[in-house]
Amino acid sequence: MKNEADSNAEGRRQIEVVAEASSIENCRKQVIAGQTGDRSFAIISDEGEYMPGGEATAPTPLTYFVAGVAL
Repeated sequence: MKNEADSNAEGRRQIEVVAEASSIENCRKQVIAGQTGDRSFAIISDEGEYMPGGEATAPTPLTYFVAGVAL
């Protein structure tokens, strides 16, 4: 006989995403992110030259956010 906790877990799965951010230089940042137990990916961001310290060497954080919403 199944208990209530077992029946609530049917058809569900838990997904855990982890991320670790670090500063590279000026406004440039790096995030290593991925799902637990799977491979990770490096994501680099920078601000545009319109921001003090920005060099436009990578997409802005807002660009990544908007792209994530679009996906």
